[in-house]
Order: sequence, then C-alpha cells, then structure tokens
Amino acid sequence: MGSASLQECTSTKFRRIGQGFCGTVWAAEGGTMAMKREDGGPGRSLLNDYHMHKLVLDTAFQEKNSVCVPRWPSLVRNNDSWWDANLSRFPLGYTTCNVLCAERIPPLPQEVRHRLIDRYCPPAAIATIKANDADHDCLVRPYLGRRKIQNEARRGRNFFSLRNYPLHLNQAEDLDLPILKYAHAMAEMLAMMHWTAKIDANDIEFVLAGVQQQPEIARTIYTHDFLGTHSLWVLDFDCCKTLTMDDAGIEQAARAFLRNDPYFPRPAINTQSPDGNLWNEFRTRYLVCSQNLVTDHGVDCLALPEKFVTRVAEMHEQGKD
Repeated sequence: MGSASLQECTSTKFRRIGQGFCGTVWAAEGGTMAMKREDGGPGRSLLNDYHMHKLVLDTAFQEKNSVCVPRWPSLVRNNDSWWDANLSRFPLGYTTCNVLCAERIPPLPQEVRHRLIDRYCPPAAIATIKANDADHDCLVRPYLGRRKIQNEARRGRNFFSLRNYPLHLNQAEDLDLPILKYAHAMAEMLAMMHWTAKIDANDIEFVLAGVQQQPEIARTIYTHDFLGTHSLWVLDFDCCKTLTMDDAGIEQAARAFLRNDPYFPRPAINTQSPDGNLWNEFRTRYLVCSQNLVTDHGVDCLALPEKFVTRVAEMHEQGKD
C-alpha cells in the first residue's frame, strides 16, 4: 500500500462517489484516496485495472505527459489486513472484496457545479440537484466526438446528474472551452498508450476535473470563465489489453477507439467543417507524437501510426462506431 493510502486509515465513513461496470467507487469525505470495489458486472478485473493503471502512470511519468493519471494505485485483496481497519467504514452489510485504491480525482467546485446546473439542468430539478450530495462529485466527460441534439419538448423530463456529466462538442463550443488543447492532450495520451505502454486504450475515460495537488511532473492547468481552473484526467483501465506491433494490433486499437465513448474527435466527410478541422488537428498531433515514440520499435513499425488513423477513418465511414 502507498503511504497516501495508509494515511487515510481513520474512522471517517466512506461515501459512494461513483459506479461503473467494474464496481462501485468510494471515498472518505475530504480524503485524497478513492477505492474501487470489485462488486460490479462479471468479466471485469480489478487486477488488470491495477496493472494497466500502473503501466499508464509509469509511462506518463516517463514521457512527461500533461494529462493527469491518478497516483498511488494499490490493490487490496479480500483477505488483506487493510480490511481490519476499513470494513466498518463501509455501510452495514458490505463484505470484503478486492479493492483498487488510487488518488481521488478532485471534483469540480461548487461554483462550477452551480453554473452547469443553471445552464443544463431541467428548471424543475435545479433546486433538488443543487442540494443533492451525489451531485457534489462532479466530473465532466468531454465528448469531442459527438454533438448533442436536444429535444426541447422533452427537456424537462430528462434525467440529470453531475456525476460524469457528458459535455458534447457543440456544448463545449458554446462555452468557448479550449477544445483544441483538450484534443491535442488526448492525442498525446493515446499515442503514448499505443506506442510506449503498448496497450489498446480500450474503454478508458477522460474527465475534466479539479487540479492535481503537488504533481511530480508538470500537468496542464486550464483556466476558463465557466469551468474555472481545471485539468484533464484519464482513468479506468480495466478493459485495456496488450497491443501487438502489427496489423492485428492496428485492427484491435481501431476497434477500441471507435467502440469507446466519444471522447476522441471523429473523422468527418467534410474536412473543412469544424468537426473535420478538429479531427485533422487530433490526427496530426497523434501522428507527430507517435513517430517520436515508434522509432524505438524498429523500421517495420514506422508505418503503424498512419495505418491506425487510416483504419479508424475507414471503420467510421463503414458505420462501425
């Protein structure tokens, strides 16, 4: 266990701050650590999540990548002594299980939450959402590959939550967010995962959230009138798999790219459209970063990054998203 994990062995109760396919996520109020329990759907592995998380973290540190990766990952087994002090911090009836501990991603502050609620929440639910404890755990998913089409007639009946709030490309444009900078950062992270970590980046997530405290390397901090001071984070590596440096690996990586939630920009038929320009920027940054990384793998691998973006465009055109 990392030192940060040990420092949080107190009597403060854990509160659920999220839930995914792999399991529920918990943290102590005001704590710096988050705990993902392996109590989700079958076929998901916290052990793989841990190994891939550590690989991405180490690689990001090595490459001085600007995207934040939660630090201090450690795996707690269901029979570890950690449970002696911490089982009682979960609600009554919870049992031991495998747990992945890591740095908690800081949620966006109250003033940002309220701006998001005032702008996007159905009016009838605004007061309820502002008072809802669950919506204090506010992380924003930047969907640079999808535009939101809002049916105004149904707006008042739509579900609204600030946990993993999906902010689509047209919404980001309306807010004048630094979309291009986000896209470049995502491209650099994806290139690093493909050609240095050698994994397919399957089902990873990006979120806009609070700033990492005392980072070991420089992380990009964005300042914006609406979202305030924030950073881009990457998380959830349980579905990532090793990537082979050949055509089979390219096919695997392209499928993972298009099957994931639409964080990354998508190819556009009209290359002069805003979507087309964003894809070209993402594509160019990915290729430049990739060429700097793939040279270590030998001459046979030099064409792989170009093959990847070409295959993504082909599959997207065929409707294989």
